[in-house]
Amino acid sequence: MESVIVDGQEMTVADVIGTNLEEILVNLMGHPIVNGRIIAGVYLNGEPYVEEVPHAALEVERQAISSLSLKTMTMEDLGLNFLEAGPGYLNTIIEALPLIVETFRIGDEQEANEHFLNFLEALHLLMSMLEQTRHILGLWQGQNTDSASALNQYLESMVEILNTLINLQEQKDWIFLADVLEYEMTDSLNELKDLLPRLLKKGH
Repeated sequence: MESVIVDGQEMTVADVIGTNLEEILVNLMGHPIVNGRIIAGVYLNGEPYVEEVPHAALEVERQAISSLSLKTMTMEDLGLNFLEAGPGYLNTIIEALPLIVETFRIGDEQEANEHFLNFLEALHLLMSMLEQTRHILGLWQGQNTDSASALNQYLESMVEILNTLINLQEQKDWIFLADVLEYEMTDSLNELKDLLPRLLKKGH
């Protein structure tokens, strides 16, 4: 390993601990140079590095790393970035719904359920990020604002829709499930897409 740079600041390579990329990143998270920030970008040997499967970084041996560059951000920046990028992420989720609806309606249960589970995972990640962002930015804590009310109502309605979908899946009522996805879920996701810019203004 020839160089390690964090936010433009070069580290002493001897101070970088770890036999593979994952160990190195974990140790760097606790290093004073990172100072409690979140690693937002990893550049390995001059190229952006993204884990395609969990813990893939374990397979990247230290000897294979000639240069490592990290970009970090605060938790607040992470929350704001989520609110900015959220509408695009929502578009991707919404665009996946017609295929799920169609496969349920034509009775292709196995394929439909595979797509549906992928959709639920993506939605769970989105809702987790929304909840984390709410706490990170301290949005509306103790305040009775229009945005706070809208978010609370939205989260409650989304929980109801998700419970309905899970119940319908257990009952194998594929046609009704497809209807809920096409109408209620699509409307709900579009509502969130309109709400995120309002939340972003409150977070700044």
